[in-house]
Amino acid sequence: MLSIMQGQRRDIIACLVIALLMPLTLLYALGVFCHRLFYRFKGVYKAPLPVISIGNITVGGTGKTPLVVWVAQVLKDKGLKSVVLTRGHMPQEGQLSDEALMMTEQLPDVPVLSGADRIKNIKNNSLSSNVYILDDGFQHWKIQRDLNILLINAANPFGNGHLLPAGILREGLGALKRADVIVLTKTDQAGDIKALYNKIHQINPSVLVIESCYQQPQIVDVFSRELVKKLPLTPSLKKEGGFIGKSSFSKIGRKGISYGTVLAFCAIADPASFEFQLRKVFIAHDIQIFNFMDHHVYTKEDVLKITESARDNNIATLVTTHKDAVKLYQFKDIFKGFRLVYISAPIEITKGSHEFVQKINSICSY
Repeated sequence: MLSIMQGQRRDIIACLVIALLMPLTLLYALGVFCHRLFYRFKGVYKAPLPVISIGNITVGGTGKTPLVVWVAQVLKDKGLKSVVLTRGHMPQEGQLSDEALMMTEQLPDVPVLSGADRIKNIKNNSLSSNVYILDDGFQHWKIQRDLNILLINAANPFGNGHLLPAGILREGLGALKRADVIVLTKTDQAGDIKALYNKIHQINPSVLVIESCYQQPQIVDVFSRELVKKLPLTPSLKKEGGFIGKSSFSKIGRKGISYGTVLAFCAIADPASFEFQLRKVFIAHDIQIFNFMDHHVYTKEDVLKITESARDNNIATLVTTHKDAVKLYQFKDIFKGFRLVYISAPIEITKGSHEFVQKINSICSY
């Protein structure tokens, strides 16, 4: 289904599925229109401090959390104290979401306020701060923002072009007009992006467009948090797919050059990006991958299934993402005897960094 929504599958079955979902898509579009219209008439909340919103118009997988961390670091370097406001996909009441846990680890000096009522969190904030960062805020129309940053995955910008649930768009492409800055992410995983530039500037001619990708990945031990090793780039690897249980399974390898096998697993919106990072890090390895749904809450049974599969195949190294790693600390005993690591790849602004920083600084100058 996801391959249809992302536009990767365009056969007759895909067309039929889209046609069947179109009535729901039209209802969704009407809901978005009414929601937006409501706040136009009602008005929005003006925070006492500048607000930088970071969001997207597609469902997940654009790299919002790494950019939140990058912006918070830019503000810190200028001597400004930021507070992150995130809704979070909390597994249980009172628990932090995986993104919030990630940000807390990467930004130990930056408060992360998690909860659906972000206006309430602003009003209750007694911390000394200079600016709010509104995580996943592009559709959060309740709060006025001073800088609207929109992320677009350059490798798959708009999927099949349809709104949810037939496609991955949260709202129509006309929403690009609201953006002050558009950050193209994963540009190293995309081909020619000139057509994407043209589409963006047709809709929003004056918007500042920034390019970014992930830095060379590093391997970090999940439990000790220590850097394990940094490996060189590798050529593209042959991929063969299949299924194991309810989680999809694939194998990536280079015939004749295999010095070991690692088992990887993730629960993120863009597993293809994770596979891309794996190819960069694990040169000349066979890689088996379990893909779970985005924001999946790991259970003891999930972890046992992963470790049993590794044990049955004599695999000693298990690899995941940082977003998944923060949800696995409680299972340390089950992972005993395995080397559990995650791939760390901070975002890097490859084009327009100076202009981007100027934009950020300008809204914090008053």
